[in-house]
Amino acid sequence: MIKKILIAALALLILMNAVSAIDSSNWTTAEVGYETFKIPPKYSENPYESDFNSYWYDEDDIDTFTVRYVNPNMMSLYGYFTEKYPQKKVTVAGHDAVHFTYEDGKDDTNNSILWFSAGEEFYYINWIGHNITPTIKEVVKSCSKSDYSHKEFYDILNEEYQNYKIVDAIESQRVDYPSDDSSHTFVSVGTNGVGVGKIF
Repeated sequence: MIKKILIAALALLILMNAVSAIDSSNWTTAEVGYETFKIPPKYSENPYESDFNSYWYDEDDIDTFTVRYVNPNMMSLYGYFTEKYPQKKVTVAGHDAVHFTYEDGKDDTNNSILWFSAGEEFYYINWIGHNITPTIKEVVKSCSKSDYSHKEFYDILNEEYQNYKIVDAIESQRVDYPSDDSSHTFVSVGTNGVGVGKIF
């Protein structure tokens, strides 16, 4: 009897994996940062922007579907998301990742941001919905494996967050520091130099 139950459970597991599998052989691709990402058909026609730093599908709503190379602004972006949104550590298509979720009151949608690394670089995918769908998993699967161990990946992100808090504490002492939650000034230090900007 136990043998029959095990065989039935195994068959069910195989069936569930087959149903959730996605054929991405006909998907288009986009170069973002140093990776080539597969782009689902529903987000591949006439993207608003596709360049080295990002693949941004919908001009009016970055939350619809975006793939972004984040190394140049990693500290400010990761720190901002960590301060603002709930997160959890996950594994997606063999990649260690951080899954942020939030609600957009402007258009009343649940949204996600998934941070992960490919090679030595860091990226995120932004989409509508709180679930990491098979489609999102396929996009992550299409890029290179991370060069970082589990510990190294989370240590790097933690260091970026600690740096963000230091910069934020210094910035908050300035007289012209924003006093509301509608924007956030950031300073980014990286291999490309120092950058200053604002997130709205």
